[in-house]
Amino acid sequence: MILKIRIDDRLLHGQVAYSWKSALSYDAIVIVSDAAAKDEMRKTTIKLCCPQGVRLAIRDCNAAVELLNNDKLKDMKVFVICPDPKTVYQVVSKIKERPTINIGGMQSSENKILFSKAVYVSEEDLSYLDLLHEEHYTLEVQEVPTTTIHTYEAIRQKIK
Repeated sequence: MILKIRIDDRLLHGQVAYSWKSALSYDAIVIVSDAAAKDEMRKTTIKLCCPQGVRLAIRDCNAAVELLNNDKLKDMKVFVICPDPKTVYQVVSKIKERPTINIGGMQSSENKILFSKAVYVSEEDLSYLDLLHEEHYTLEVQEVPTTTIHTYEAIRQKIK
């Protein structure tokens, strides 16, 4: 069972691994990133951040979809992390479950605007988030489990 899908362009790091572990009590993490799946150094670094006793899979989008649709995962509590809204959209459009989508950390870069604390978005990011919202996915904006949850809709209305 997928507990939550988080958008965080840093993928797995200490704050995500441990704060969300306490909040969700997950058994497994699935990182969905075409770039990370091809980068052995990055995979090694990500593995170092994984809490002990937690299963970790780092897959490209297609392989992740196949894994997330595997019946063996039904009995596990799975936390999915994607680097951007486009990847999330590609995943949820091909899986059976409809988990909550957590918008967490998206770093500032050229052509991105501040959406909320620690979240900068491009026009493309907003278009995919809007699609997810239109398809009635629950979108929450929350940096860590101890901070207030804001709805995507409330923040999106302030940005035109």
